[in-house]
Amino acid sequence: MEHLLYFLKDLKQVGAVAPSSKFLAKDLVTQLQNKLSDADCQPLNILEVGAGTGSLTKQIAKHLRPQDSLDIVEIHKKFYQIIGSKYRHDDNIRIHHADILNFHPQIKYDFIFSSLPYENMPEDITKQIWEKKLNLCLQKAYISYFKYLKFGDFKSDFEEEIVKTYKHDKKIVFLNIPPAKIYTLEINQTDNEQDTIKSSNVA
Repeated sequence: MEHLLYFLKDLKQVGAVAPSSKFLAKDLVTQLQNKLSDADCQPLNILEVGAGTGSLTKQIAKHLRPQDSLDIVEIHKKFYQIIGSKYRHDDNIRIHHADILNFHPQIKYDFIFSSLPYENMPEDITKQIWEKKLNLCLQKAYISYFKYLKFGDFKSDFEEEIVKTYKHDKKIVFLNIPPAKIYTLEINQTDNEQDTIKSSNVA
């Protein structure tokens, strides 16, 4: 009920009438689990954008090794406080109360997870967020996120083009309210592609 009240209060910042299910959260971290199962896996930098009440955060944190780091960016004050109370004692987890467009870390990331309500946003904001996420990726990285099945495929042409370019895997999760479609993107950017993204940000 508390999550529903936040949803009704601010549709632009809260994208769901209920927290993501554990089934959705577990499937979102599948690629991260696969990466960590490699005995030669180097320390990973992970970013979560829009953590909400922390359903996905819980699954990410479960798999973190001491040498890995997790940055969480949450714009909603109450959700930021909830996440902060859960993970403030974890040395390799940092929580930031910020808009992702105003987040300027000194590192880039191997994995980026997001639970953002793109369908509630203007297309130009969606485009800016996707450009930001790509710019925060290492040249080889993964982006995992989901879209609810109640919406059309893509509201943003730019988002659709990014998914077509980098899509690695897609899965529908019915055990969620509402059911959701998970996209995992395998980012393998050349320097030319990164320059193109920066140029489109200026245009």
